[in-house]
Amino acid sequence: MLIAIAGIVVGMAVMILTVGITRGFQREVRAKVTGAAAHLQITAIGQTDPKETLRIPIDQSFYPWLDTVPGIAHIQAYATRPGIIETESDIEGVVLKGIGKDYDTRFLSKHLLAGNLPAIGDSTRPIDLLLSKYQADRLRISANDTITTYLVRGRDDIRPRKFRACGVYQTGLEQIDHNLVFVDIDHLQRFAQWGLKAELLVRDTLVGRAKMMLVEALAFGGDRIYSYDWPGSGLRGKGPHLIDVSRLGLVDGRLTVVVSDADRTLPDTAWVRVKPHDLQLITDSWGTNYPTFTGYDLERGGSGGTYNRYCGGFEVLLDRFEDVQHFDDLVYTKYLPTQLRSLSVRDRFPEIFAWLELLDKNVVVIIVLMIIVAIINMTSALLIIILERTTMIGTLKALGASNGMVRRIFLVNASYILIRGILIGDVLGIALAFIQQRFGIVKLPVETYYMDRVVVDIDPLAILALNLGTLSVCMLALILPSMLVTRIAPAKAIRFA
Repeated sequence: MLIAIAGIVVGMAVMILTVGITRGFQREVRAKVTGAAAHLQITAIGQTDPKETLRIPIDQSFYPWLDTVPGIAHIQAYATRPGIIETESDIEGVVLKGIGKDYDTRFLSKHLLAGNLPAIGDSTRPIDLLLSKYQADRLRISANDTITTYLVRGRDDIRPRKFRACGVYQTGLEQIDHNLVFVDIDHLQRFAQWGLKAELLVRDTLVGRAKMMLVEALAFGGDRIYSYDWPGSGLRGKGPHLIDVSRLGLVDGRLTVVVSDADRTLPDTAWVRVKPHDLQLITDSWGTNYPTFTGYDLERGGSGGTYNRYCGGFEVLLDRFEDVQHFDDLVYTKYLPTQLRSLSVRDRFPEIFAWLELLDKNVVVIIVLMIIVAIINMTSALLIIILERTTMIGTLKALGASNGMVRRIFLVNASYILIRGILIGDVLGIALAFIQQRFGIVKLPVETYYMDRVVVDIDPLAILALNLGTLSVCMLALILPSMLVTRIAPAKAIRFA
């Protein structure tokens, strides 16, 4: 009987640990994938290269209030761009992921090994770049090193930028650690020139004795097919335009240009406020006297460019991974305009999730094997008990007990043994799981298993299901060996007592 109980204890402990370790492993890998790539990504419908996002306006009907929908935890803007990190001895191709102030940095903070996260929106600090341990080791880069990174736009436009390696992270997932580096999204927005930037070039010139002003509009970014609008001035085109500040009514006003392009990029505005001084009377060639200004001061301004009003897409974080498919369909059909699409993390990393689902089959195999072992143990124990109690069985039958009554006695006794083994197995399995959770005794190579220790996720409902399932299957399996009782004749059993 002790051997049967021990077998059940070991089997239950193994099943609990198998389910807990598999659930923990799946949860940890899913958390790493969704932490770095979110549950859903909203991008332009024409995007085909995941390494290079197309521009979409940040001003969308669903942003930023989409996270008020029950089940959606957060929404954040992002952009990606291919690049090359160069050191004195090596080069490495990477994907730069731009993140903004709305980015949820808890995942990066959790997996940060050294240094700090990139400074977002802080122009007083160097341009920060967060790279993985794999990249840092491969290129021999440490935190606070200055590195050259080439940003790639198209096939022919490759430009170098100086970055400071602000920190090192490690997730253990090859698809992330081998590719992604994190920077402020502002740098990618500027480099991609998604928006327009308007500037006014102002120069002095003399026309006769009068000091005049040459104004020329400059534009950057967009599709480079520019049009220029000068509200309230009557000017046309980019210039240069000759301005007489004393005659154009600009003494208290501003000269403004609005730049747009053929691709309907969000327009940008630049302006100068002219403040003339040193009024003098000038006599022209016909002897006419008229006042003019021999000097002026300029005050410049503008919107600063519309590049920061575009991003590469939006990432949506959910409360539960199990709701990915539901919210993928909901967001796409209900909240997105026709030029945008949503893509779930399952669709972006199908090989990872197919592999995780394959682990469930391993769990089923182990549980089936453990239950078979428990059935064999209990069947052997029950047969031994019946053979040891042959005389008792004959006596009970002689006293009028039916076969069914005697079988129930032995089945109740077997269930007692089975329940005791299951409960002790529960205690052993849960205790081992909590020890591993607390102290992380069993370590793993992160390069192979994506994590540095065995992660166990104990679910009370899963343990309850294991207990009830094991008890039910084993008791059903004991019905057949219990029928041995019907083959014992009372006369023969009592004769050999």
